[in-house]
Amino acid sequence: MSRGDQLGRQWKIIQTLISSRRGKSASELAQELECNPRTLYRDMEALQAAGFPIYTERSDGKNLWSLLDTVKHQMPVPFTLTELMALYFGRDMLKVFKDTAFYESLESLLQKVKTTLPPESIQYLKNVEQTLQLSIKPYKDYSRFREILNRVTDAALNHKTIEIVDYTMSRKKETRRKVDPYRVWFFDGTFYLIGL
Repeated sequence: MSRGDQLGRQWKIIQTLISSRRGKSASELAQELECNPRTLYRDMEALQAAGFPIYTERSDGKNLWSLLDTVKHQMPVPFTLTELMALYFGRDMLKVFKDTAFYESLESLLQKVKTTLPPESIQYLKNVEQTLQLSIKPYKDYSRFREILNRVTDAALNHKTIEIVDYTMSRKKETRRKVDPYRVWFFDGTFYLIGL
């Protein structure tokens, strides 16, 4: 069994328990995950050791596994634990926005996400990151365009007209023109201004 299979199964256990109203028995979980009950018990122990508040409760003659209700419904922000972990885990994909105001805001958000996760869960994420590698193409250095991006975004949000200098490659000529931007579009690794 590969480490990736184990982590994927544990992730599914967390999601299943969060979405379950009454909890799940070990046999139900093992059947849903198509694994041996002994494997399931090992996974549950690993998740509990990682700090996930998983507990059992006896109901109708069965032991039902659940997550503490506080984890399901009372997060400091309106996200589930798995959504917070997915957001934190996806931070590498957002590096294409480095050196822009967008990236700073995303970094701030991710730091807030990190503070809502227990240290054991962050360690669990690090283990996942060692198994699953995200690769994106090299990103550009937008630091010299930071002020321009901020002004264009502000103009689009506030319906303002801006004046730009447009360089036409074919004519090798600069022209000044007024533009009403209505969207800043990030496509295929580059920012575009959409406007009239």
